[in-house]
Amino acid sequence: MSYCVECGVKLDDSLTVCPLCCTPVINPNILMKEKNHLSPGSFSPHKGEVEPMNKRDVGLWLSIVFGSTILSCFLLNLLVFHHNLWSIPVIGACILLWLLFCPRMFFPKLPSALSLLVSGLSVIFYEYSLTFLTQEDSWFFHLAFPITLLALILISIVGILFHFVSKSLLTTVLYLFIMVGILCVFIELSIDNFLGLPLKIFWSAIVFSVCAVISIALISIMSMQRLRETVRKRLHF
Repeated sequence: MSYCVECGVKLDDSLTVCPLCCTPVINPNILMKEKNHLSPGSFSPHKGEVEPMNKRDVGLWLSIVFGSTILSCFLLNLLVFHHNLWSIPVIGACILLWLLFCPRMFFPKLPSALSLLVSGLSVIFYEYSLTFLTQEDSWFFHLAFPITLLALILISIVGILFHFVSKSLLTTVLYLFIMVGILCVFIELSIDNFLGLPLKIFWSAIVFSVCAVISIALISIMSMQRLRETVRKRLHF
C-alpha cells in the first residue's frame, strides 16, 4: 500500500494515477532503474577520436614550402640581387632539411641505414656548397668533412649497438655521452691541425672528463640490478 504524494490518500498497487487529485503514481524503484539506463546528460556515449595525421600530406606540404623557397631565392639571386651567390646557403639548407625529414614521410619502410647515409651525404653536400661563397675549400676538407664523417660513423655505431645490444634509456644515454666526448676531442684536434697549432686538448678535455664520469656512473648503475630497477622506478621509465 502506498500514498499519494500530493493529497496523501491511500493507493492500490494497480493504480497509475491518484483517484482523488489525478496525480501520477511513480514507483521510485522503477524511476532509479530508468535513470541508470539513461545516457549521462546530453553528451554522446561515443568517444570522439581525432583522425591520425597523414604523413604523406605533411611531406607534400613541406616539399611545396621548400620548393617555393628554393625557386624564389634562385630567381631573386638571378634577376635582382645578383652581386653574389647569397642564395646558395638558403637553397642548400632547404635541400638539406627536405632530405632529413621528407623521405621517411613518403617511404615509411625506408631502411634506417639508407636514411642515415642520405642524411650524412646531404650534410656533406651542404657544407661543400658553402665553399662557393668563401672561395676556399681547405676548411671543408680539413674541418667540415672529417668531423661530419666521424659523426656519421659514431651515429652508425650507436645505431648498431642500439639495435643489436640494448634499447634501454640508460644505454642510449651512455652511448650519447661517449659519442659526445670522442667527437669534442676530435673537433679540437682538427681545429689545431687546420690552424697549424700543436695538437693539444684543452676545452675538450673538460667535456671528455665530464662525459667519462657520467658514463662510468651509468655503467655502474646498469651493472647492479637492484640499483638499476630503483633508478627506473624513480625516473618513471
